[in-house]
Amino acid sequence: MRLEPLMPLWATIPLFTAMLALCAVLLIRRPRQRIAWLRRLLMVVLLLAVALRPVTPLDSEQTQRMNANVFFVVDRTGSMNAEDYADGQPRLEGVKADMTRIMGMTEGSRYSILAFDSSATQQLPLTTDAGAARSWIDTLTTEPTAYSQGSNVDRPLESLMGQLAATRKEDPDSQILVYLLTDGENTDDRDSESFSPIAGYTDGGGVLGYGTAEGGPMKVEGGDADGEYITDSSGAKGISKIDEEQLQAIADQMGVPYLHREDPEAEIEGTMEGITLRPVPMESARDVASFEDWYWVASIPLAALLIWELGAMTYRLPRRLDRDDVTGAQR
Repeated sequence: MRLEPLMPLWATIPLFTAMLALCAVLLIRRPRQRIAWLRRLLMVVLLLAVALRPVTPLDSEQTQRMNANVFFVVDRTGSMNAEDYADGQPRLEGVKADMTRIMGMTEGSRYSILAFDSSATQQLPLTTDAGAARSWIDTLTTEPTAYSQGSNVDRPLESLMGQLAATRKEDPDSQILVYLLTDGENTDDRDSESFSPIAGYTDGGGVLGYGTAEGGPMKVEGGDADGEYITDSSGAKGISKIDEEQLQAIADQMGVPYLHREDPEAEIEGTMEGITLRPVPMESARDVASFEDWYWVASIPLAALLIWELGAMTYRLPRRLDRDDVTGAQR
């Protein structure tokens, strides 16, 4: 067992020395409050144990990534809440299912997530941390409806181009897969720019489309009307429809397949055609230190003592006499 302090020792030692000394002095000088100061002394000791973070080192494991960089470009506009995917589910549920499936197909690769709504933002830089990517997928929602300023499927294009160019330069021997997950619907009254420049960087991937030609109603995200259906000027439910013509055009420009996604169990065929995943050379592998934490052992009694302390403080608060008590005392 060894220590992996949560804060520098130069700060930990004087801070906890002062707190321990104070509790010890008051424990001796205030005999009537001995139980209270003993409790506080124990709290400081347990908090010190948490701050020092005792751990048991595990055998270091060597991690080795595969020769692929996977870029997810995810539509978070309000239309992705439209309920016309797989038995009336929101389209975003299909996005989550497909991202999870793709990660299973490319296990060991590096992942990056670029989301777009009223703006395009990098949600996850290129990383081998698949857990971080899955956590993002689990919490994926559309942008708040009140902040929507119209959408265009080309919104992430400039940012994506920059990331792909940097990745190709930094990791020229690995393959790049780009997955665009969207309904293809533009609401800003302008034509999308061409995705043709992406083709020069893309080795695989696909354009995955969500929604139906009949369309589906959308619910409000956030605000006072959260969960209510969006309505149009006539008061009827607003309907969003997939734009498959645009999605097919984008796929052709990128040189990847277009797949209309209606079933989370359907195969994502063709998006890895010609792609062979293999481990990167061993010199690129790295050792990852891992530990088994034990600070939680001290945190349990610390929490119990803290609850006791809060209860004691509440009991000692002055009790205000109500009006009837004051009237009775005056009599």
